[in-house]
Amino acid sequence: MKNLYSISLFFLLIFFTNSKIVAQINQEYLGVLKLNDSSFISYKVNLTEKNSVINGFSVTDIGGKHETKSLLIGTYDKKKNLLKFNETTIVYTKSEITTYDFCHVHFSGKVKNINSKKNIEGKFEGKYSDGTSCINGELALKNISKIIKKAAKIDRVIQRTKRIPEEEKVNISITKQLDSLKMNVLRSNNNLSMFSTSPFITLHIYDAGKEDGDRISILVNEQVILKNYTISKKVKKIKIPLLSRQTKIKVRALNSGNISPNTVKVEFIDKSNKIEAIVSLNKFEKTEITVINRNIDEVF
Repeated sequence: MKNLYSISLFFLLIFFTNSKIVAQINQEYLGVLKLNDSSFISYKVNLTEKNSVINGFSVTDIGGKHETKSLLIGTYDKKKNLLKFNETTIVYTKSEITTYDFCHVHFSGKVKNINSKKNIEGKFEGKYSDGTSCINGELALKNISKIIKKAAKIDRVIQRTKRIPEEEKVNISITKQLDSLKMNVLRSNNNLSMFSTSPFITLHIYDAGKEDGDRISILVNEQVILKNYTISKKVKKIKIPLLSRQTKIKVRALNSGNISPNTVKVEFIDKSNKIEAIVSLNKFEKTEITVINRNIDEVF
């Protein structure tokens, strides 16, 4: 979590229509972080409990310009119904990096039977990696399956109402907006920073939708490694060595295809993580991914 501020109105609507917050193990939970200054940040966690040990990940500021994914570790005490988890390693962030020290969420709270659909809510502490405090507040999460059910109900009400013109109803779908939160979209001049401890990263490039003639070029540290490539359903694999502290990967759109904009699915895979992204660009626009190798010290 780092300087994250955005949350959509529709998400607030769904969240506050039910004061009971629920969660379920081995699933995603969606909710908010309420900071002490009363601002809200969208927050998603995915937790897996095995033998009282918690593993998973979080995503903060979902779909926002500061979206950040972090790994989680923790414990669950079944006798005390006590859930604890901490954000640890940053997997990626869209936030501008001025330091490699982030404010991590540390949560501890009562959860009645973690294997059932119960609340995950309570106070959290924000801490830097050295243990010093940063931002504190409250956390409240809701089982995403419950949110989807409520969204579907709202959609049905919208489709039945006569207060909204029929031609506008086709563009209103809370369910589709929720689905869009699952997509990591990289747009023009975005810079996603990915952290890695691998000696190389592999790119998988393909068209996840309808093939429409989209063409791209890819540059690594300003050197062209893929030129004027037409995206297809067939996966193009590119192995990129991580020889320095930072490796900059640029994706440049050469056209808008038959269906604008130019969209390509790109997967960034190292030995520990797999980041999936949709690159969405107009002609001649570009987006950048900076891979930071934690095993190489920064040179000042």
